Amino acid sequence: MSTESSYSRRGGKGPKIERVANRYNLSNLGDEVVDRWLGENGYEQESLRDLADRVNRRIIDAAVNNSTNLLDGEAANIYRLLTADDDDVTSGMRTEARQSLRHDGVNVEQLESDLITYQSVYNYCKDHRGVSQSSSKQHSSPESSLSYTRKLAGRLQAIMEQNLTRWIKNEILSGGSYEVDIEIWITCQRCGERRSPERLIDVGGCQCTHEPDQQDEENSINIEEDHLKN
Repeated sequence: MSTESSYSRRGGKGPKIERVANRYNLSNLGDEVVDRWLGENGYEQESLRDLADRVNRRIIDAAVNNSTNLLDGEAANIYRLLTADDDDVTSGMRTEARQSLRHDGVNVEQLESDLITYQSVYNYCKDHRGVSQSSSKQHSSPESSLSYTRKLAGRLQAIMEQNLTRWIKNEILSGGSYEVDIEIWITCQRCGERRSPERLIDVGGCQCTHEPDQQDEENSINIEEDHLKN
């Protein structure tokens, strides 16, 4: 079954993955797809087909949950019924699944056109984001990691600003002028020096010579000698 229908081509500009993410409020979907394909930022590396399946299950889950709550595994089953070409899914089963979705208020034609192929994932990563699995080492560079961290900090700041607005509106906080600052500091456990991640990378790590274990041992010897003298 082709999922790249003319219906989806009228969905707007930009890569299909981002259009779908906006339609179903799947925030950060594009970043997650790239991270999972490269195996970065805490994700195991996944194949294009596995990623397409994952995204499609999330699309179905989002589309149906706008009307009714799905049980665990239902999104995967609906995806199988709508797209499987094997003998386990008959045309009658597919028709029944579509009718059930329509009964729940789901625009089935829109949903089916929004499902992506593994080629969509590849085109998005390679052509739109300019990455490939062979370039994963490049994207593991400090600058790439810091860029991702800045994005997370920006999202956290936006969430806190929304909370402040809501707290003031609900009179949890008194009116005033507030500013949210999200800063990340890295503290050396040897000398206690605190630096930003960027500064720590610039200097190649903390250059202190303090060795807690050795210093503690020397202090202990000195205390014992003073005690014996007294």
